[in-house]
Amino acid sequence: MNATQVQHDHNDGIHVVSFPLNDRGQANADVVRRFFATEFLDSTKDCERLVVDLSGVLTLDSASLGPLVQRLRDLQAKQGTMALCGVRSAGLREIFALTRFDKIFPILPSREEAVKKAKG
Repeated sequence: MNATQVQHDHNDGIHVVSFPLNDRGQANADVVRRFFATEFLDSTKDCERLVVDLSGVLTLDSASLGPLVQRLRDLQAKQGTMALCGVRSAGLREIFALTRFDKIFPILPSREEAVKKAKG
């Protein structure tokens, strides 16, 4: 698996990023880490409305969190929107709480709700 297997869906002006899941419903941690470290900012630079679906992602490290914050700031500067969804694992929820990212990012329970939020 490599980071290019990350899914990019474009629907009604919303760019949705999601990760392939294994048979246990989990995203490959190396794919997630590599994507955020090397491809995330470039692959989302032209969007104005972004949803990052973290379904199956168990944890994120600082190398992944930094690009998320940078993209949020970039989008806010150009009046764009960004929302997260799929933040279900206890470890990921704890990381977002400890870093207070749960106060910075709109985090919605489902992709549909995140897309609706991103539309404005």
